[in-house]
Amino acid sequence: MPTRCSLDTLSLPVQPIHVSLGMYGRMPHDEAIAAALKYPPTQTLLGRLSTTHLQLCPQNSGKIDTQLASTLRHSHPDIELRLHANVQIEDLPRIVDLCNWPDEKIWFSNVASLSSTLDATAYSAHAGKRSFCSLPEVLCHAREIEQMFGIPVAIEGHYPTPRDVWLISSWAEYQRVLESGVHFALDLSHLHILATCSGRIEWILVKEMLASEKCLEIHVSANDGHSDQHLPLTEPPWWMPLLSGAHPGAIVFSESRQHLSNQSFPRTSHCRDQGLACSSR
Repeated sequence: MPTRCSLDTLSLPVQPIHVSLGMYGRMPHDEAIAAALKYPPTQTLLGRLSTTHLQLCPQNSGKIDTQLASTLRHSHPDIELRLHANVQIEDLPRIVDLCNWPDEKIWFSNVASLSSTLDATAYSAHAGKRSFCSLPEVLCHAREIEQMFGIPVAIEGHYPTPRDVWLISSWAEYQRVLESGVHFALDLSHLHILATCSGRIEWILVKEMLASEKCLEIHVSANDGHSDQHLPLTEPPWWMPLLSGAHPGAIVFSESRQHLSNQSFPRTSHCRDQGLACSSR
């Protein structure tokens, strides 16, 4: 079973921890950026989060189009902005994962165009459902999508479910991702669920994935070991000491939900739903 590490032996990450704007729930993208810049979040174990890299997420409400992307780029020239997963680029939100590539090439082309407008240096997306394709196929999809984007595209794995819904949800599949040579995003909270469900931690594999030059992003948050709750880290998780060995080029994003009640930046009615907005993937 996963164990917590002691604060006395805790090795803090070498690189800064950045803000994933999904932590603001249904707050619109521009307002979430303003909130992060005005009140940079501070978390108990991670300290003050950095805003030099910001990730635009599906949790945030509102459509990202070329005009908004251009406005954000010009308004924040010193911030590296990037898109994540099925961020809303159409009038209505919907789920599109790497497994959907054959039927969603226009959607991915539009995300690629928006990434170019943002001058993004990378894009990350979930592998998606096993019912759509096999693991070798989704790894092939990731390579083809990366070729279309012209920037590194990272595949993000999942965790076990009773009906084995998600691709990349076992230690063996994570090993195959590492061996494949594709770029990837490693969500350590997903690995906590995997460790809890499997009853073991593949320490060497986790260390190798974190240290790999193919690791573009590292996502951190807390959960109960059973569902992806995106909770704040209040106690050191088992993986915390391993962050000090992460590849220096990997961008670490905190996905822990941000509590807004005591802050005075502008809010919209969308924020009422922030506790329900975090993706379960």
